[in-house]
Order: sequence, then C-alpha cells, then structure tokens
Amino acid sequence: MTRAEQETILRWDEDEQVVSLWSASPRTWRKAAKLGLIPVKVTQYRGEVTGHFYELPLSRLRWGLKRDSGRPGNAEALARHREAKRHADTHETETP
Repeated sequence: MTRAEQETILRWDEDEQVVSLWSASPRTWRKAAKLGLIPVKVTQYRGEVTGHFYELPLSRLRWGLKRDSGRPGNAEALARHREAKRHADTHETETP
C-alpha cells in the first residue's frame, strides 16, 4: 500500500455521540493503541491487513487546527474564500 493510500476517516453524528474511525495507516494504528483504543474490526485483502475500524465516545474526540504560518499564498487564498462567501451570502439573502 502506498503512503497516499494510507488514509484515515473520522465520522460522527452528534445525536449518536459516537465517533467511527477507520484508518489504513499503521502510524494511526500505533497512535490509537497508545490511546488505549482497540479495533472493533480489522479489514484484510489477500491476507494483508488493510485497515482498522474503531469506535469511541464523542466526548473523547479532541481536534483542532494549527495556526496559519503567515505565508502569503495562504493569505491570498483566505481573501478569495472570504470574497466568495460574501458573494454567496449576498445571493442567499436576495428574494426573487
């Protein structure tokens, strides 16, 4: 499996209060083990482990974003995003 194929997917529903996590990344498997998570299912293809499924209470999930490093490209992208959002908000409030 290539490094690009080693994805991790998180899914949660606030009504259920359960996080479903699937990962094809051995690095993520090691992190999960250190956190005491045990896979509820292991997927295989031709005898090779391809992924682990985990379930955990939503209250245990903590995630965040790192601060922007201040690179000019990011500032330009943020400005374009804000302009697109402003444009979308303007069109949402208009009534035919």
